[in-house]
Amino acid sequence: MKKVTIIFALICLFVCFSNAKIFYANGSPDVKKVALTFDDGPGKATKRILEILKEKNVKATFFMLGVRVENDTETAKDVIAAGHEIGSHTYGHVNFYAYKSADKINKIEIEILQAKKIIKDKLGIDTYLMRFPYGYSKPEGLEVAQKQGYYVINWSFGMDWENVSAQEMRKRYKQAVKNGAIFLMHDFPKNDKILSFLGDFIEEIRTKGYEIVTVSELLDLKQK
Repeated sequence: MKKVTIIFALICLFVCFSNAKIFYANGSPDVKKVALTFDDGPGKATKRILEILKEKNVKATFFMLGVRVENDTETAKDVIAAGHEIGSHTYGHVNFYAYKSADKINKIEIEILQAKKIIKDKLGIDTYLMRFPYGYSKPEGLEVAQKQGYYVINWSFGMDWENVSAQEMRKRYKQAVKNGAIFLMHDFPKNDKILSFLGDFIEEIRTKGYEIVTVSELLDLKQK
């Protein structure tokens, strides 16, 4: 039994080590750069987000769902036309923390590959950045993502789904500004709270002396 436990521990260490360079939740603590990211789109808030980013001359990273790229290709193309970065958020937003079926690894691969194909077919982009729904980061998910040529990107701060006032939300986002921060927000169908202070938040970041860049620039990542 002891021998089996040791072998299992070594396997876990190997998996974690092999995935160490493909999983990120923040950038370098030594550089005054941050990244803004938007999940779940394209959605009804995307166009307004694009307007604010254009007004502030900021490039962001959008982690898109394959199913929504399918259903709203034109808005997804608008994101690209505006010069923003596109990543995958899988196909249908499955919560793999809660997914208990025996076909879990196969399902993860299907979700990744479906989104990859749709984004390529509809937008002409080979994605190499991805974020699992709910920030899923278990070794089996990272292993499948790595196999498909992806870096998995989580975040250092995000809370735009929480039931707090826009004022409180803005305060917490502002407090989370630090070297290498990756901010999570969403293209929710109606995300009035974020939209109400996004422009001001960008200015606050800059006032503190930070540069706002895409995820690939923040982490110095290139397609494998």
